[in-house]
Amino acid sequence: MKKIIIITFCISLIQSCSNVDNITDTTGILNLIGGTNEMTINQIIDGNSVPRLVYIKTPQNLNSSLSYPIVFFFHGAGGSGQNFLQNNNITELINSEEFIGIFPNGHSNNGSNGGFWNLGSEPTTANDVEYVDLIIDQLATSTLIDTSKAYAVGFSNGSGMVNLLGKSTSHFNAIAPLFSQQIISVGDLTPSKAMSVFQVNGDVDGLIPLNGGVSSVGTFMLAQNSALNWANHFNCNSSTTQEDLNWGNTVLSSFTYSNCDNSHEIKYMIALNTGHGFSDAQTERVAYTQIWEFFKQY
Repeated sequence: MKKIIIITFCISLIQSCSNVDNITDTTGILNLIGGTNEMTINQIIDGNSVPRLVYIKTPQNLNSSLSYPIVFFFHGAGGSGQNFLQNNNITELINSEEFIGIFPNGHSNNGSNGGFWNLGSEPTTANDVEYVDLIIDQLATSTLIDTSKAYAVGFSNGSGMVNLLGKSTSHFNAIAPLFSQQIISVGDLTPSKAMSVFQVNGDVDGLIPLNGGVSSVGTFMLAQNSALNWANHFNCNSSTTQEDLNWGNTVLSSFTYSNCDNSHEIKYMIALNTGHGFSDAQTERVAYTQIWEFFKQY
């Protein structure tokens, strides 16, 4: 039986919403304008239809003759798509016509303003892999979007989500899990296709420890073993190349597993003297530039 979903489009803030009912395939076309667009997907969660908002940020000077890559941004626990949507570093990359940004909202069972990504211990029973599948299906109806060039960035709980998506789907060519390695249950999964990984951890992260183990938000692999787990799945070189990087005021120790399947690579970076998140605005600016430079190789 085909799933029936209802998708509502709210294009920018100057147009009213219209409903597209009983969409069962890709016949509902997604029409985008330059700037911030909104799409609401009604997903069945615990037997109820729940509206879930997705922000779609396109270049302000949108070129209708192009088909853009897409980058998903998954917020941290208790956050929303707006947490990333309001990041000026990301907006600058989008407005330079590098890609179209996709900013989904997580879900909370208690209906609070903040959302979570369901990795097993969060206060949500939403099937977030299905949610992303539905988003991708709808994005594919736009001639402005090239879903064969899809990437994902996640922070904290969102980082756990991109790891899960990397193992559970074939949507993405590369992911950037920031400040969370794989949880144990995700580490046990086998990915369906090779991709590249850009993993960043803080060496003094008090929430998701570099050395893994049980924390208040889950049970984690050792960060190094999380990167090695990806490398083993994709038949990368067993040894790494190491270098020191400077991102603004932050020094990072970088390790790369190269020569993976289909010319992919796994990068694992430790941000020194850094906790759960980038330590300053300059570091963050360099980080997002480096992430996009990494992504567009794939």
